[in-house]
Amino acid sequence: MNARSNDWKLLATAPVDEQLARFREAVARPQAEDVNGGLRAFAGGLLAQGLIDMGSYVAVLGGHALNHLTPDGTERFLDMSSGTSACELTAIYSRAKYGSQKDIRFLAGQVINYLERQLDVPASHWAQLFTRARDNDDNVVLMTTGWRNVPSTANVLYDIVVEEINVKLAHMGLPTLINVKLPRIAPPCENYASLSTEERERVNLVQDHVIPAENFYRWSGVHVIFGDDVLVTGSTADKVMRESLLAGARSFQAIYPVAIDPRFALADATVEERLNRVEISHQLDNTLATLLGAEDFQPILRTLRLLFSTDNFQALPAFLRRVPAANWLRLYKAALGNEFMRQAECIPSLTLLRHYLEDLGLLGSGRVAAERPLLCV
Repeated sequence: MNARSNDWKLLATAPVDEQLARFREAVARPQAEDVNGGLRAFAGGLLAQGLIDMGSYVAVLGGHALNHLTPDGTERFLDMSSGTSACELTAIYSRAKYGSQKDIRFLAGQVINYLERQLDVPASHWAQLFTRARDNDDNVVLMTTGWRNVPSTANVLYDIVVEEINVKLAHMGLPTLINVKLPRIAPPCENYASLSTEERERVNLVQDHVIPAENFYRWSGVHVIFGDDVLVTGSTADKVMRESLLAGARSFQAIYPVAIDPRFALADATVEERLNRVEISHQLDNTLATLLGAEDFQPILRTLRLLFSTDNFQALPAFLRRVPAANWLRLYKAALGNEFMRQAECIPSLTLLRHYLEDLGLLGSGRVAAERPLLCV
């Protein structure tokens, strides 16, 4: 039985000692074939049986997570390490998912602090990765979720991480991270967080990130780090891992501020949407108005979907006055740049916002003429 290539389902019937030995081997040497071979589901089964802990599960296919969360049976989450409430962290995470810069910076700070501590320990995975890259004259790149004109929370978060951790790496004489932006060609899938594991896998095949191919790895060794804000089913990270290793990457690892218990996530991937809504409901309320009103607010794809959905159209006219017009202009431009005007359910709300901005003199031919400098004659 070749469990290292594509027989993880069959291995589940083997003696426990053999299952664990093969699992440890797979964690130590991630391979592209393990993605389609069912290794993640196999690891989830080991966790469900109490044969491995959450940290060992996350480590499968190159993963590292700072916080492990499990649903508490209501709409809240517990920290899996301590068993205590994770309400503060999940509130931060929820606001960050809708563009709160303060909360995105908090999560980024967690990742930065973690990596800095790891780099100070020569025997750690991260210190060895960068040391090996330096010694072999290799490069280390960081990729996040793909984007089309409008960033996700992960895109913004890891821009902060790269900028800050590169100072530490440079001071240590180690290769600095190369921030690689993965593009999307097709508009991103609506309501990805509400999709099942199977639906996510289908979307990832046809409507997800454009991942660098062989030519990217041809001239020097490249180690890939994939950064995302949460590990739920692993569909996105596993696709990036498989395609990167097949194209020639020297190694692959992924990092997340948060990972969700696979005993729930693999059975019902919509647990991610419950996490997203801990603090931000899908209503146009005071919490959302405060978030959108921040001077440094960053339009985020998820926020656009919330604001311009059919469900919130009736509440939008009154809500417009609760957010600075300049921020509405940024949101409007972001939505149009991401093809929202071609999505039938968004057209009424965007049309309403367009008229609102035109009435304020922020859109339209009159504004362009006012901004154009006069020509001397």
